Amino acid sequence: MHEEPLVDSYGRHINYLRISLTDLCNFRCIYCTPAAGFRTMPPSEYLTQQEILRFVRIAGRMGIYRVRLTGGEPLLRKDILEIVEVLKSVETVRDLSITTNGSRLKPFLEPLKKAGLDRLNISLDSMDDFRFKEITLTEAYSEVMSSVMAALEIGFPVKLNMVILKGLTPYEIIRYVSLAKEYPLDVRFLEFMPLCGTGWRPDLVLPIREVRRIVNENFSLTPLARENNVAEEFGIEGGQGKVGFIASLTESFCNDCSRIRLSADGDIQPCLFSDRQVSVKALLKKGASDAAIEEAIRYAASIKPKGNRFFDEPFTGHEKDFEKYQNTPMIRTIGG
Repeated sequence: MHEEPLVDSYGRHINYLRISLTDLCNFRCIYCTPAAGFRTMPPSEYLTQQEILRFVRIAGRMGIYRVRLTGGEPLLRKDILEIVEVLKSVETVRDLSITTNGSRLKPFLEPLKKAGLDRLNISLDSMDDFRFKEITLTEAYSEVMSSVMAALEIGFPVKLNMVILKGLTPYEIIRYVSLAKEYPLDVRFLEFMPLCGTGWRPDLVLPIREVRRIVNENFSLTPLARENNVAEEFGIEGGQGKVGFIASLTESFCNDCSRIRLSADGDIQPCLFSDRQVSVKALLKKGASDAAIEEAIRYAASIKPKGNRFFDEPFTGHEKDFEKYQNTPMIRTIGG
């Protein structure tokens, strides 16, 4: 039985759900984690596998068919394989993916494939071992690259995400795109976004146009249909993969957003640039009716903002922006 489609106040059909499974992470990326660190919640606060499954079933009847599992680092969740398996069994879930930092991924690849996972998004914030360590505060570069190659070997579609920060060199940009020329994977450059509380530093923002210019100077690109995708994507002449650009601050695309997010402890977050959220934790924990949970989901969609403030006031990268956007309102989230 299918309910009325989930539509927000601006007529956008919401069909994509991101689920944060944990707020734990074994990286301490400078663009995500404040110097003082985060106070993590106890695992007892997380939604259980069955509560997540129930939410996805109800959301699926409302038209949500794409699900991405995130964190923190979702592979730190002890029941990650069971969660993938039960969610993939839901008939409305047509696309199930995971966003991971890749450091623990390699031994999970075959089990995740067997459990039914469709795709992988892997964070790779530098092509230089030393800079990777500076950004992530880990020495996991070789483990991440090994996981990427192993994932391709067993047939996973792979997207690599690089958060671009001041200090990124043309050499690294070229090496990154060269991966997509040599291998059948998508590489994507993401502008640094203010989604992480005091981890946000506007002085680190590198406008996407600077990266796009370097890519265009060194590769022949063919534009691909964007539709509702967050990335502006291109094919690479003579290459197997694609390159994408995601510019939330300088060229905001948020007015076309079709996503909502479910936090690890049961808050529906209709927009990561907003502090608006609707809790379904108590409803799920106390066994509320499907109708009550559906009502909460519809209310969350109804309060989804039209877009972020950067649509009308693009970030320019000038010094005056640093103070202007220093205290941008946001909710705490890590891991995408």
